[in-house]
Amino acid sequence: MSHKSALLSRCLTIVVLVSPVSTIRGQAKADTVALSPVIVTAERVPTPAKVSTASTTVVTGAELRARGVVTVVDALRTVPGVTVSQTAGPGSQASLFLRGGNSNFAKVLIDGVPVNSPGGALDLATLTTDNIDRIEVLRGPASAQYGSDAMTGVVQIFTRRQPGTNVAASVADRDRQYDLTAGSAASRQVGGAARLRASLGGGIHRGNGFLPFNNQFRNATANALVGIAGARGEASLTSSYGDARYNYPTTGSGIPTDSNAYTGSNRVTLGASGSWRVSRIIAARALLSRADTRALSDDRADGPSDTLGFYSRSHGRALRRNADVELIATLPATITAGFGGAVEGQRVESRGWSQFQTFAPAVTAFDETRTNRALYAQLSAGRSLLAADASGRRERLDNGRFVNTGRLGVASELFRGTVLRASIGTAFKEPAFDEMFDGPFSIGAHDLRPERTRSREVGAESRVANGRLTFGVTAFDQHFADLVQYRVVDHSADPTTPDYYNVVAARASGWELEARALPVAPLALHGSYSFLHTEVTNEGNGGFGAVANGKPLLRRPRRSAAMDAILTTRRATVSATVDRVGARDDYDYGFPGGRVRLAPYTLLGAAAEIPVVVANARRWGVALTARGENLTDRAYENVYGFRTPGRMVFVGVRIHE
Repeated sequence: MSHKSALLSRCLTIVVLVSPVSTIRGQAKADTVALSPVIVTAERVPTPAKVSTASTTVVTGAELRARGVVTVVDALRTVPGVTVSQTAGPGSQASLFLRGGNSNFAKVLIDGVPVNSPGGALDLATLTTDNIDRIEVLRGPASAQYGSDAMTGVVQIFTRRQPGTNVAASVADRDRQYDLTAGSAASRQVGGAARLRASLGGGIHRGNGFLPFNNQFRNATANALVGIAGARGEASLTSSYGDARYNYPTTGSGIPTDSNAYTGSNRVTLGASGSWRVSRIIAARALLSRADTRALSDDRADGPSDTLGFYSRSHGRALRRNADVELIATLPATITAGFGGAVEGQRVESRGWSQFQTFAPAVTAFDETRTNRALYAQLSAGRSLLAADASGRRERLDNGRFVNTGRLGVASELFRGTVLRASIGTAFKEPAFDEMFDGPFSIGAHDLRPERTRSREVGAESRVANGRLTFGVTAFDQHFADLVQYRVVDHSADPTTPDYYNVVAARASGWELEARALPVAPLALHGSYSFLHTEVTNEGNGGFGAVANGKPLLRRPRRSAAMDAILTTRRATVSATVDRVGARDDYDYGFPGGRVRLAPYTLLGAAAEIPVVVANARRWGVALTARGENLTDRAYENVYGFRTPGRMVFVGVRIHE
C-alpha cells in the first residue's frame, strides 16, 4: 500500500470510529466539557475549541498541582505526540521531540515571548511550572503564525492570572533535594470598566543528584505580570527569569569520571503587548519582546595531576528581539481577517578557552547578528457547522532568501457533538548561527536554505454522556527536507568550502489519541496514546552513522502512552500517573560505535494532598503534600549509556488562599 493510500485509510477509519459515538452524543444534552474549551496559541487570539482547526492540548495549572508536577519536562509527558528525552536526572539536558521532528523544531513561548535560541535550540530542563496558569501544546506546522522554529508545533506557557496566593515546599531525603515555589495573583477594579491585574511568582529547586559525585543542580525562577483591561482594549507587561546550574561527572558515554565539570544558564525575558479597538470593525494588536539567554560551560582540569584530557571553558549569549504589529478586521458572517508585519533581530556571541593535553591553549571568539522581516495574513470564519482558516507568511531572511509558508484548515460539526478537522501546512526553521557563519573550528555556509516541512492531518473529537467523556484522534503525515548536515572538509586543501550543507530528508507519520473522562463527580481521568513512524529518506553522508536511509530517527519511540487519574474529595486529593515509552533507536558514540536499541520502560508516579486547615474568607488553607516518582524503582535509559534516577519520594506542605 502506498503512503498516500495508508493516510487515506486512516482518515476513513477515524470517521468510522467516531461517527457512531456522535450518534449516542446526539441523544444527550448540550456538551459541557472539551479537550480545550478556549485556546490561544492556534490563532494567537482566544478561539473556541469547537471552531479551531488545529490539534491542541491544554494542561492546566490545577492539573499540574494535583499531580505534584514541578518541571515542564514532566508536565509534557502526558501530551500526545510529545517525547521528552532527559539525559540523566533533574537539571540534566532535556530535549523535546514533537511529532517526530528534531529537538529544535518546536517553538517554546512564555507569555508570547520565544525562549528558543536562534535556530531553535532549547534545554527544556531550565523550565519549571512555578506560578503557571496553563500550558498549550499546538501540534503541526505553525510558521505562518510564528515564523521560524515552529516546524512541528508550538509550546506556550502562560503564567498565572487568576487571583489567589499559593506557597508550597517539598523535600526528598534521598539526595537532599527540595522544591520551594510561591505565586500570587490579584485583580482590582480601578474605575469605570477598567480592571488592573498583577501576578508575581517564582521558585527554587535544588538537589545533590543521584550520581556518586559532582551531580548537584539548582534552578531559580521568577516571573511577573501587570496588565490593565478596559472597554476599548488591554495592555500588559510580562517578565520571566531563570538561573540554572548542573554539575555532571559523566563523559560523552555516560561514565562518571569528572569531579568538577558543570554547565549553567541565565535567562531574562521581557514582553509588552496590547490590543486596541480602533472602531467597531477594526482592532490593532502589538507585541514587543526580548529574550536574553547566557550560557556557561566549564570543564577544566580536575587537579594538578589531571594532564591527559581535553579542558575547556566557554560562555555565550543568545539574544532575540521581536516587534510584531497586526490589524484585525471583524467582518459579517463571523469572518475575521488579519494582516501584520514582524521584525526580529538576533545576536549570538561566545568566548572560549580550550586545551588538549599539554598543547598550548586556544582562545576563540564568535559574534554575529542577523535580522529577519516578515509580512503575514490570516482569514478565518468560525461557525460550528463549518469553520475554516487560511494563513500565509512571507519572510525575508538575513541572507536574502525569501521563505513562503502557509496553512489551510477546516473544522465541521457535521454530527452533533463530533467535530471533524483537516489541515495542510508548511513551515521552516532558519539554520543556526554556527551553521551559517564561520566559527573557530568550522566554515559556515551563509547561503544555506532554511530547513522545511510540509504536513497534512485529519482528526476528530467527540463528546458523549453530556460532555463527561471526550475522545479525540488525529492522523498526520509530514515530510522534512533540506535538513542541515555537517561534513568533514579538508580545509588545508580548500579553506573556503563550508562544513554544512542542505541534504538530509526524512518522513514522520502516525496517530495521536487523547481522552478525558469524568465517570463520577470526584474522579477525572486522562489518557493519551501515540504511534509514530519515522524514516530517513536521504542520509547525505550518513552523519557518522547516526543517520541512515530507511532507518528511524534517533530517540523517537514508535509507541508511547500515558494515563493519569485525579481523585478530589473534601478530605484529600490523590493522583496517579503511568508513563509508557516504547523501544527506540539511539547511537553509541563510543568505540567502535553504532546504532543501539533502547528498551521500553514504564514509570509510575503518584501524589496526594491532605487538607489540615480549610481555607475560607478569614484564614488561609494548609495542606500536607506527598509525591512519588518512579515508584517501582525502574532502571531505564533515555540516552544510551546514561543512568537515570530511581525511586524518589517527596513530602511537604502547601499554604494557599
